Amino acid sequence: MRILITGANGMLGEKCSLKMSEKHEVFASDVQEDLQFKCPIPYTKIDLTEPKQIKAVVEKFEPEAIINCAAYTDVDGSEDNQELARAINVQGVQNLIDVAKPYNAHIVHISTDYVFDGSSGPYEEDDEINPINFYGKTKFESEKVLVESNLPVTIIRTNVLFGNSQSKAANFVNWVVENLRKGETIKVVNDQFGNPTWVNGLAEVAQKVIEQKLEGIFHYGGEDYLSRFEFALEIADVFSLDNKLIEKVTTRALSQKAERPYKAGLISDKLKKSLDIKLYSIKDALKHMKAEIEETEEQKDAESQ
Repeated sequence: MRILITGANGMLGEKCSLKMSEKHEVFASDVQEDLQFKCPIPYTKIDLTEPKQIKAVVEKFEPEAIINCAAYTDVDGSEDNQELARAINVQGVQNLIDVAKPYNAHIVHISTDYVFDGSSGPYEEDDEINPINFYGKTKFESEKVLVESNLPVTIIRTNVLFGNSQSKAANFVNWVVENLRKGETIKVVNDQFGNPTWVNGLAEVAQKVIEQKLEGIFHYGGEDYLSRFEFALEIADVFSLDNKLIEKVTTRALSQKAERPYKAGLISDKLKKSLDIKLYSIKDALKHMKAEIEETEEQKDAESQ
């Protein structure tokens, strides 16, 4: 199968590229000039806000499926840069739809639990949509244009992605580990809840969705539902770091630009009934991630000798 991956240099895009290239013909794209990780697949720079760039690649590659991992994900930045956030998250998706139509390509789109208001999570697929920040609003708008596209579409909502990446893509686990290793105190909120999602597991889901041509809106999150503070404690435990450096704070104390949903997170039952998938516990996923990091560091040491 021919699969085009947008946002390939992000953490999830990297995992999807590596995994799917083992079985399928993969073409990777992102806004950077080059692929940021080692993988023997073709790559080209694509800005989703530039229809001509997307059209040229799609006409050349003729994908049967497109995995859209590209997005403007800066939640606070979305409040200040609303035009840019909408251009990437909504118009960029519409541009993908427009060029995919002649090929009837199956679009798998990654969305978020931030389409909900966080008053009563974790959420099922048919719960009331009510985003409370601009980022969440753009992601819901992107869902709507996809549903109305008359293309084969799968929307996978997820939350709090984490994992290892060759390009050192930013994520909560890396932030916690790097700061604690330096002996620095970090402030972590104890009133935002979710079920953090290991990117390797999400990449597995995306591949199965494409191979089995599953369509619709689905949720995928980790097995454990916990606060960001509790998540940080789990990270410290697995990576053998000092959890006394983790300071508990409230969301309000951080004075963040964008409002955050408090009780967010997702229920994955619908997807589990449709596919043979695994939900990973925090501890198991973190252990896998730690092993990957150690293996990468060993390879770098060997190459430098």
